[in-house]
Formats: sequence, structure tokens, C-alpha cells
Amino acid sequence: MKIFSINHLILIFLLILFSVLIGLKIKKNKNNLSYILIFLPSLEISKFIFLILINDFKINNDLPLQLCYLYPFIGLTYLKTKKEFLLNYLGAFGIFFSFFAILFTNPTNIFDFRILYCYIYHFFLLILGIYITKNFKTKFSFKNILIMFIQIIIAFIANSIIKNGSNYIFLNTFLDPFKYFNYIDNVAIFYIKFHNISINDILILLINSLGIFTYIILFTTLIISFSSLWLYIFSKK
Repeated sequence: MKIFSINHLILIFLLILFSVLIGLKIKKNKNNLSYILIFLPSLEISKFIFLILINDFKINNDLPLQLCYLYPFIGLTYLKTKKEFLLNYLGAFGIFFSFFAILFTNPTNIFDFRILYCYIYHFFLLILGIYITKNFKTKFSFKNILIMFIQIIIAFIANSIIKNGSNYIFLNTFLDPFKYFNYIDNVAIFYIKFHNISINDILILLINSLGIFTYIILFTTLIISFSSLWLYIFSKK
């Protein structure tokens, strides 16, 4: 299946449609929230066990250090602490990251376990995001942005230590776009050409034009600005 082919577009449409319908349909109930938040880490644990059993666990790809794959542990933290700001993070960014993961994951090898798992996992993550946003009162909080940066720092350290193609949170794609990395979600959007220019080309142009230090400052500013705006839009006034 080629990316953005008719079959791929149908797959994207069906995954997003059914996840939204299911998320809107589930009734508000803290037990339902608990079930969903427990189900996601169960998926992750099952993935780890399966990959280990078939001797295919790769430390540079399969640790839960992507933003999306840390959601189960943030969800479990909410169940333990009942900190309401965590719901805003899970709801707003659950919708954002799962939507774009479904949209831009390369389906060429769709029956590859990691690609198939990516679609299944983000399908349920989008259900969670829709369910939380619809049913629970969430408020804007900069604590959510702090959580994101903690994840980014952990991923950066992991990438630096593990190396060997490690690209958690796609940091190497953003910070070192001169090299190509294969990574778990097989996200192709950085390399798809639009009028002969890809996102990767734009990143390289910015680094060459601004210098790496200014580029990183711009990169950080954009993350803070976009995250703040997104959380504000999805918080209930």
C-alpha cells in the first residue's frame, strides 16, 4: 500500500472516523477512563513481550520513549495521583499526536508488526483523547509543557547514549536532518516531496541559514508556542 494512495486514504478515514465515533459514544464514567488508561500500558507490555519472544526487541527503537508511547505511564500516574492537569495533557495531545501518527505513518509494509501496532495503538489513543476532551473538565496548564520537555530531555539523553539509529521523539530528524534514520513508526512525511521540497529540506535550509544555536532556540520557541496554543484551545473555560 503506497502512502496517500486511495487505499491508504480509506484506511486513514476509517481509523479516524471509528475512533472519533467510539470516543464520543463512551459514556462518562471514571471506571471507563480507568479501563482505557490501563488498556494502553497493557498494549505496550504485550508488545514488549512479543518482541522479546521472537527475539526482535531493539533498544534503539522499542523503548517507550516516543511522546505517544509514554502516554500509558502518564495515564497510570493520573490514576494514582488524580492530578487533573494530566487529563488535559492526555486529552489535547492524545488527539494531536494520534491523529498525525495515523495520517503520516508509512503503510508500505502495513503487515509489519511495528507498523500495524502503530496504527492499532494510535487508534485507541485517539479514542482516549476524544473521550477525555468530551467528558472531563480540563484546564490550561504549563505543567503539561514541562512534562513534554522532560520527555524530550529523556529522549535526547537516550538517543545520545544508545545511538545506532536511535531517534526517539524524532529528535535526530529535527536536530540532525542531514542524515537519514530508520525508526519505529516509519514516518515518511519528512521526506515526501511537495513541489520538489520536503520538510527535511526545509529543516536543513533553516540550519544552514540560521546556524544550529539559533535554530534550536527557534525550535524550542515553536514547541512552547504551539503547545500553549493547542492546550488552551482544548481546555474547557
